[in-house]
Amino acid sequence: MDFVEIEDKLKNDKIPFLEVYSYAAVALIIHKEKGLLIEKRNERLDDPWAGQFALPGGHFKKKDGDLWGTVIREVQEETGLDLNSLKSMGYFGPFSPRNKLDLLVYVFVYVLDENIKDQELKQSSETSYLGWITLDELKKGRKEMDGEIVFNIKEGLIWGMSARILDMFMRMLEN
Repeated sequence: MDFVEIEDKLKNDKIPFLEVYSYAAVALIIHKEKGLLIEKRNERLDDPWAGQFALPGGHFKKKDGDLWGTVIREVQEETGLDLNSLKSMGYFGPFSPRNKLDLLVYVFVYVLDENIKDQELKQSSETSYLGWITLDELKKGRKEMDGEIVFNIKEGLIWGMSARILDMFMRMLEN
């Protein structure tokens, strides 16, 4: 994986906020050997994305200051990882979930260097699964279903906005 090429395709400028939208940030965390970090959300009645695979992240809060602050806070809460100690590559997006088109979700890309030994994953109470998926497993599991891209992995099916984000990232790597 050529990280210089990936970084050249990502943005690093300030994201403008428009009052007609709500905002969220997710992290696409890359480990050079293990692949990408994914989680599966717990089953909860008040969560429209319950039980789905996702990238760690969440909704913007004013105390975050900006979406960089959001992704750092949410990833710490959900995984135990401190993004401040990882290499930030930039961001891409926005994406919107099909059931909430006024929500703009930006994807922030980070690289977990294998030299950082004190970063342990700590699964939060919000998730039922937290783990790594290799790029090869994603490539092999990529399918089209009802006109949408999905990823069939051993832990289950990645679909919806998460699949669209991963598909866009995989296409960035291929180009």
